[in-house]
Amino acid sequence: MYSLGKPRSPHTVRGYITCILSIINWAYLQGWLPAPVRIRKIKVGKMKVMKGRPITEVEFKRMLQKVPDVVGEKASQSWKYLLWGLWQSALRLNELMHVSWDIPGTIRPIWKKDSLPVLEIPSTMQKNDTEEEIPLLSWFEKVLLETPAEQRTGWVFNPDSLLLKLGRNVQPRRPKSDWVGKIIGKIGEKAGIIVEHADERTGRPIKYATAHDLRRSCGERMRNAGVPPLLICRILRHASWETTRKHYAPGDVQQDAAMLKKLLSPAPETASQRQASKSEGGTDHTTHNQDR
Repeated sequence: MYSLGKPRSPHTVRGYITCILSIINWAYLQGWLPAPVRIRKIKVGKMKVMKGRPITEVEFKRMLQKVPDVVGEKASQSWKYLLWGLWQSALRLNELMHVSWDIPGTIRPIWKKDSLPVLEIPSTMQKNDTEEEIPLLSWFEKVLLETPAEQRTGWVFNPDSLLLKLGRNVQPRRPKSDWVGKIIGKIGEKAGIIVEHADERTGRPIKYATAHDLRRSCGERMRNAGVPPLLICRILRHASWETTRKHYAPGDVQQDAAMLKKLLSPAPETASQRQASKSEGGTDHTTHNQDR
């Protein structure tokens, strides 16, 4: 199926038809049309929900290795630190770029005496407009603590300008999240990490690793580490586990099977249980001989 010379998937065309039908029927409800319109929808198979995939630790290390090739040696450390933050925090890129040590209205790590550390997330940074505190992942805490205590002020992540690569003077201006995301995409492409292959039928190009794939990776690693699903859901701040499972932590069927086998297999007998079994077996055998 084509639109303006570019092929479209059946799922895309079905979505277009649904939108057009909604507009037409809205016009009917306004009294602008004499009757509602019925259109037969295209039947399509269920598609994979996740657009991308979690990347492996080996692939993440490849991204780190390619950082200097994209941003230059001078800026590379600040960008590597940013990638580590995405890899270990489970935050979205825009959220990570709004993590600060002490700026009001931003996401902040909080350490209190006699309490475990948390991330304080203001309502303005939430999809549900609700202020929230979530546990601070120990992985992410380790990244944060790399900054000496006396330097913990202002923004936590400050990727340097790529102009340093050209040897130019740089104005002290913090980059926008959208631009940072494009650079991370270039790093993923430079590392050759394909998260979704091209589809000639629909015209979809190859998709390389992006910032969001690092968030997916953190979700999957939490699941593989045995973190309870509802806790993963809370860390990722999803309304339901189904959203987390579909988009971020689908899991591995073999790992799930191994876990079931471990949980449902009978526990091995203790020495006292084996002795009791032998005693019962001996008594039954004696009784049986007497009966004969």
